[in-house]
Amino acid sequence: MKHTTKTAIIIHLFALLHPAVATICRWAGVMDEIWLTMFTIAMVVLICIRESVKVEVIAASVILMNVAGYIIGVYGARLLALMLQSEMLVHAISTFVTTEIIGWSTAGLLKVFRKDSAAESRQTARPAPPDIKKVHIIWLTVAIVLILLFRTTLTLLFTDSPSNDRNLPFYIETLFSNTGIPVAMLCLTILLVRYIRIKRKDWSSPAKTIAVMGFCLIIAGVLAAAAGMIYLDGDGSGIPLKEYAQLSIVAFAAEIISYSIIYMIDYAYSIRAEMYAAKEQARQAEFQYTRLKQQVNPHFLFNSLNILDCMVRDGQNDKASSYIHKLAGIYRYMLKHEDTTVPLKEEMDFVEMYIDLLKERFGDGFDVITDIPKETMPLKVIPCSVQMLVENAIKHNIVGGKEPLHISISAGNGSLAVANYLRPKINEGESTKIGLNNMRKQYLDLYGKDITVSSANGIFIVTIPLSE
Repeated sequence: MKHTTKTAIIIHLFALLHPAVATICRWAGVMDEIWLTMFTIAMVVLICIRESVKVEVIAASVILMNVAGYIIGVYGARLLALMLQSEMLVHAISTFVTTEIIGWSTAGLLKVFRKDSAAESRQTARPAPPDIKKVHIIWLTVAIVLILLFRTTLTLLFTDSPSNDRNLPFYIETLFSNTGIPVAMLCLTILLVRYIRIKRKDWSSPAKTIAVMGFCLIIAGVLAAAAGMIYLDGDGSGIPLKEYAQLSIVAFAAEIISYSIIYMIDYAYSIRAEMYAAKEQARQAEFQYTRLKQQVNPHFLFNSLNILDCMVRDGQNDKASSYIHKLAGIYRYMLKHEDTTVPLKEEMDFVEMYIDLLKERFGDGFDVITDIPKETMPLKVIPCSVQMLVENAIKHNIVGGKEPLHISISAGNGSLAVANYLRPKINEGESTKIGLNNMRKQYLDLYGKDITVSSANGIFIVTIPLSE
């Protein structure tokens, strides 16, 4: 059974369970807020576990989705009441629709926080859900307690009545009528999230929880006092304690929601940054492995040693010594340059050594013509990228025959091109293009520019970007 199918079963099951419980509670004259809250928490937690996200994200999701569920449920029920006469039917339908919306919103939102991208998930196994530890229980417990306190407080302090126009919407409007209050709340919350993630990332989960709760309580109290003095203290006698408490609860709920949203956005950006960094490291390692494999492979080493053996047997000691130094220089270059880029001058010196070694094997079977202006030499390329293009030309084409294989290396306008006439080997299979694909990924990651590959009029050309 697919993952999405299991998630759908969870959502539909709770979407049916919610209205059933709500109907029974209404029929029995029992308040259903706590039961519906607990079922919503259970649904969100199960979906989060299915999506394999961090437990801190589960806690934030529990808070956000319950608050969203409350808002959608209340105003959705009011909208349905305009069309339906039965209060019981209105409550059941609004509860069902709200649960479906919250369930699918949770599943869709959490896909952003998955550490594996869609492309990667096709190649790798799905990560196992995180182990539930003591700190995880603390996070979930705090989230559940906050939600239950929130719903209970709303029920006790903000019950609508015809004689009381100071209900929940009134206090929300009071708190956010002055744009300075939400702006201050948003800015302070962003600073807190970034401070904890960057400066206090070594804090334990309980310490982070205490810090966040304390911060939210202080900010809520200060903002409620500010809003109360502006809008509720008309005669200068002070804010009534009950109204200050109501306003503080609304401010605290708003601050918790603000923190949860900002935390999840910040977490998503952090996860994406980590994912891109990991992918870049993997591509770098893959590229380095490919270029090393092309050089340190049995055929290259066998041919090099055979050529060296022939020189020694023929008594060409000086030539053999020069050959050894060039062969050593090739490996020294590959081992030395672990950096992502090198000056084009160093790369071309390396390519020249590599061509000299190939000349010992193929003689006049190929020639390489370079046309690179001096002012281009300080520009940067990925190590061994030009050499790999020369190697590909030799590997996939007939070298020798009636005329040599012509290879040209030219640079200009911020790029370098390696071109050769197409003389494909007769018995060679289709190229996998692994080397070119790895090189393309490297240049996209480092420069944000793609390499270009063209084949027209019997000439194969690969163009790579140069950077300063």
